[in-house]
Amino acid sequence: MLSRNVPPPIRARRYSSSPAKRSLPSLISRRVKPVVPRRFAAARSASEDDVLTADVVIVGAGIVGLFTAMELLRNQLSVLLLERKGLCAGATGAGQGYLWMAHRSPGTVGWALAARSVALWRRIVQQDDDLRATIEWQACGSLLVSNGEGESASLSERQYALNSVGLKASYLDPRRLAELEPGLVPPRGGAGLLVQSDLQINGRAAAHALLQRCRANPGFGDLMGPEGEVVGLELAAGPGGSHVIRTAGRRIHARHALVLSAGVWTGDLLSAATGTPAWSHLLQPRRGHLLEMPRPEGMPPVTHGIMEVSYTKHYTAASTPPPPPSAAATAASSSAEPADITFTATTSANGNLLIGSSRESNVWDTDPSPAIIAAILQRAATFLPGLRSCADSAAAAAAAAAATGGNSYSDAVAGLVVRVGLRPYAAGGLPLVGPVVGSPGLFVAAGHEGSGLCMGPGTGELLVRYIRTHMGASGQDTRSFDDLLPDARLRASLV
Repeated sequence: MLSRNVPPPIRARRYSSSPAKRSLPSLISRRVKPVVPRRFAAARSASEDDVLTADVVIVGAGIVGLFTAMELLRNQLSVLLLERKGLCAGATGAGQGYLWMAHRSPGTVGWALAARSVALWRRIVQQDDDLRATIEWQACGSLLVSNGEGESASLSERQYALNSVGLKASYLDPRRLAELEPGLVPPRGGAGLLVQSDLQINGRAAAHALLQRCRANPGFGDLMGPEGEVVGLELAAGPGGSHVIRTAGRRIHARHALVLSAGVWTGDLLSAATGTPAWSHLLQPRRGHLLEMPRPEGMPPVTHGIMEVSYTKHYTAASTPPPPPSAAATAASSSAEPADITFTATTSANGNLLIGSSRESNVWDTDPSPAIIAAILQRAATFLPGLRSCADSAAAAAAAAAATGGNSYSDAVAGLVVRVGLRPYAAGGLPLVGPVVGSPGLFVAAGHEGSGLCMGPGTGELLVRYIRTHMGASGQDTRSFDDLLPDARLRASLV
């Protein structure tokens, strides 16, 4: 992936492939020639080391890139995965691990992609008990909590919408809500919506497990860290040619497809590859903080994933830039706009609390902010009073940091660990998944915002259908997801 702190790569140039036309190999008749796995690369001579070749090259080792790699390998295509920073360096490593449907809108393309992905997650763990344990699979269910009578009415409407598509949702009045989560005290007039089928996993553990599965396949290779940083792209002049990806020490050939799945950096890569500046503006960061901390003594356990209703606005597709912060909670930040602070809470498999969440538009800095940490805890304490002392300590630490010009938060809460990630937000609120018009063999999978884990399996499956179609396979129906095509997303952003 490309760093925002260095100039973008050299403008891509298109080159002609060999005049001799080659027929594409069958996807099922034989196994294609694999790349040399990374663990053997060091043994190669210098002359051999300059060039690597794979059927498909993927840029970006987040959860979406990993699922795409797994699906390609399943279809007997060799894969080389490139990652500039290392595994879980982006949004995948900073997330809360929700596999939720409760906050999504039935009948939308986003709902369809998430529903398919959750079904694929279930299939994967049903086939592998060890993987289920490794990724810390928790059938904890979800609770949407309203912030007053007005939002409580919207919960009833959401209950009807979810039940109408077969997803069981139960409305909880304040008494029933208190029975289910004794530590939760919603504002006056608040209520809850329980979706017991919603799930939680450990995103970091999942990414490591998927990478190990890929590495066990002889058709897979990966370059992590500086050797996996893309410094230039050379797109083939037309169908049948291979794309070339340049790193610091190698030229890498993608025989059939190049997949850009580098999170928020995908826009810069697309812009450099195609010479179209608009791509770099389509994907923007939404910086997020997630707090991991021990449960305070005397505070009742959090047994479900909890999210306040206003969080759902982040999953409502629109043709405009990100929505303004909610009136319920904003906080000062380094961005031009105030940060959006929305309460979420859950318990990890090790018993720690995971508290969120924040969103700051167009902020690239990944250093934790004491002011944002304090704002998250202050908001959480309005729903979980057991966090009040932690919130007050964080507020004092933020005030001290502001007075001294520092950014220390280590003394705010005992045992506090802060994860900061850049959610890749695509204008319009939907991810980009599919081929790039005018660049045969170039594909994109990015812009999932905070839904990479919940949409990763379906995205990988869908993208491989597009790649198989590009390679000549028939019967790969993708029409239901036309709204996610990169050029469709680009056009929507320009309206």
